Amino acid sequence: MTIARPIDRRLFLLLDRARNRLFKRANRELLHIANITVAQGAALLYLSRHDGCLLSDMADGLDLNNSAITGLAGRMEKAGLIERKTCPEDGRAIRVHLTKQGQTSHEQVKGALRDFNAEIEVGFTPEEMDVVYRFLTRTADIPRM
Repeated sequence: MTIARPIDRRLFLLLDRARNRLFKRANRELLHIANITVAQGAALLYLSRHDGCLLSDMADGLDLNNSAITGLAGRMEKAGLIERKTCPEDGRAIRVHLTKQGQTSHEQVKGALRDFNAEIEVGFTPEEMDVVYRFLTRTADIPRM
């Protein structure tokens, strides 16, 4: 006889635990298939839609502070994934561009995350997933303090 465990209702802790497990697994997968981290993969996904954006806009899009985005961009440039160029309109600003290698890695990331998302959705109806997506979108849009 199986004893039913009560549903854990500590929402913040559950989200944190789920995020940590998903992040670690995705990081292992991306390192294995494309030799990049989840943070680099997120940047590639962002740049695939905003190629040539300002580094500060990429920081906002990825919810990173200045020192984090500078370090991330430096590692990505060293790996040949992006190229940073001085903005012609404002010599103090930096624009970020995907390289050919970055575009190839982006396709690998996109495929791996599509498969990962499909695996996560197993066992849920489309209607249930709509609720999950709505909840996560709303939660992600909570203003910073």
